[in-house]
Amino acid sequence: MNSKAESFKAYLDKNKITSFTIEEIKDDQLNSVIFRSNIEVNGQQLPTIVILDSSIYGMIRILVAPKVLNDNNETELFKEVNNLNKAYKSFKYYFDNEGSLIADCCVLLKDGTVDGDLFYTMFKVIIRNLNSEYKKMMQLIWK
Repeated sequence: MNSKAESFKAYLDKNKITSFTIEEIKDDQLNSVIFRSNIEVNGQQLPTIVILDSSIYGMIRILVAPKVLNDNNETELFKEVNNLNKAYKSFKYYFDNEGSLIADCCVLLKDGTVDGDLFYTMFKVIIRNLNSEYKKMMQLIWK
């Protein structure tokens, strides 16, 4: 396990946070470790991962809505995601190659450790945003 993953695991253990499962990616050049969990937004469980590897970055990634982009909603969703991305600096929404809506937060980790309090602050910011924007996004998706 890389040093950042070890420090995040120590933070979780110290704070008795048991909502994550841990997966070390075998034969990965960056020694990636994935911490998997879910967050609740408007009664929905959204898959959430923390990606920690040997790079200078740590990533929080949330699957907001799987495989939802289509010809009928594409224009309005792109406009909404662009507006959200202009409003929020600390994380960004995008659509992956399968048309799933993702929220990513990239954190610089220059000393090889994770500030668990910072990560949990970022979780709170993202969850607060999702709780206020999720219903509108879902209305555009299912329009």
